[in-house]
Amino acid sequence: MTRARRLRVAALCAGSVSLTLVAAGCSQPPAPQPAASHLVPDSALNGLLLDPRDIQSVMNGAPLIADPVNSAMDDNRNLLPNLNCLGVWHPGETAIYGAPDTPGAWSSVRRQLLRAPGNDQWRSSVVQSVTSYPTQDAARDFLAQSADRWARCTNHTVNITLNDQRLPRWRSGELDAAPDRLRMPISRTAGTASSSCEHVISLRTNVVIDVLACAPRTTDVSQASEIADRIASHVPTAE
Repeated sequence: MTRARRLRVAALCAGSVSLTLVAAGCSQPPAPQPAASHLVPDSALNGLLLDPRDIQSVMNGAPLIADPVNSAMDDNRNLLPNLNCLGVWHPGETAIYGAPDTPGAWSSVRRQLLRAPGNDQWRSSVVQSVTSYPTQDAARDFLAQSADRWARCTNHTVNITLNDQRLPRWRSGELDAAPDRLRMPISRTAGTASSSCEHVISLRTNVVIDVLACAPRTTDVSQASEIADRIASHVPTAE
């Protein structure tokens, strides 16, 4: 390079120049790339659900019998074909989460039902569920889809019959939507008995936390939010 050419390049490097000229005459080290999001492996789901004793404590000591932890989705679309309300009515529905063998779909799930002993018409019950996705964006897409569906099921009444027996009358409330959380209050009525429920879906990295809690009372229930927060605190974070 001639001396005049070197002087011109030096002048360009010292001043404000276009990206093309800088790349041609003044090579710079590449900007550091942000670290990849820490993803929770499927194997970690086993330790995320709360212990039944902790659930019972959150539910103010109400006795609850825990079913075994399930590693598959539930399917109640025959009882409630309205998919906008199915995901509000019950967590972990395959018609809502979709098939796991499609691109970007969920990869693993752990789901558990806890309910009061005897036949109390589901007045005291909890469903806790955690579902992993291959990426954080895929989990966030599910949350966005759920927000759209839940918004179409506010203040909605559902009557369901199972084996010729009517289940408690169910009515949703107003949707409370935040960037990483959906919350819906629900009321249930069976004859003169009533209960209040809270359904929460929250997001932690690539894990969707899905919790429904019901208690025999008429005031707002907030235990689903507490259970979801406790589960979220168990989700491993980047070191």
